[in-house]
Amino acid sequence: MHSVAPFLRYFLRTLVMLVCLTYASAAPVDKPKAFLFKPTRGAGPFPVAVWLHGYRGYLPTGYFPGEAEAAMQKHADEMGAVIVGFPGTIDLGDGTQRWTEEPAADHAYIQGRLKQIEKTANLDLKRVVLFGFSQGAMVAADVATVYPESYLGAILMSPGGVGDPKASSTKGPQHRRQMYYCFCGADEAEGNVQLTKWYAKHLTDVLGAKVTLKLYPGVAKHTRPPDFMQKFPEWISAILKANDAPKP
Repeated sequence: MHSVAPFLRYFLRTLVMLVCLTYASAAPVDKPKAFLFKPTRGAGPFPVAVWLHGYRGYLPTGYFPGEAEAAMQKHADEMGAVIVGFPGTIDLGDGTQRWTEEPAADHAYIQGRLKQIEKTANLDLKRVVLFGFSQGAMVAADVATVYPESYLGAILMSPGGVGDPKASSTKGPQHRRQMYYCFCGADEAEGNVQLTKWYAKHLTDVLGAKVTLKLYPGVAKHTRPPDFMQKFPEWISAILKANDAPKP
């Protein structure tokens, strides 16, 4: 019986993945549009920062509620990178979306959306960084670790999800080049704080990636870091530059 259990788990996860992909492909035509901020200078190809929203939290106006589009355009110009975001894998039928939390399904969906966007924007799909909040942060970590050949790293902000994390537990040569930022308010819900710490430790100790962990003192609200709008270009640029450096 012990030898059958792993097969059944694999079968069930694969079945869930296929159902989710089928559901995603049948999403209504009025699914919210993607957003894109492209550098105003240069012709590309441009590296890409991909926004993964929280549960039911997608906004077609950008990745920071209440901020002017001009402020997010400024980020793209400062980084020399395209910033894109799109609604999650599964449409919940009420105008909101979520991610499957299955790395294979979410990775396939993200790559499919990027290839569609690439038709009208000059993207460098070998230089992709994920940044996510809440469920999107968990998905960013799991997808980036399971498919390190496709992502240079990720910014994880207050990760949380419906299920358990599914980060890779097998260290590979590509993990060494990756860089991650793990952020959370120190006084947020215990589950978010502990998951942020868990990812930071797992990414460092198990996978050998470069990791920065910061818990913001006195911050209890489940939201982006208080210095996000100021520091975001610096974080993305650091991930890109770390991967530009010659490897020993």
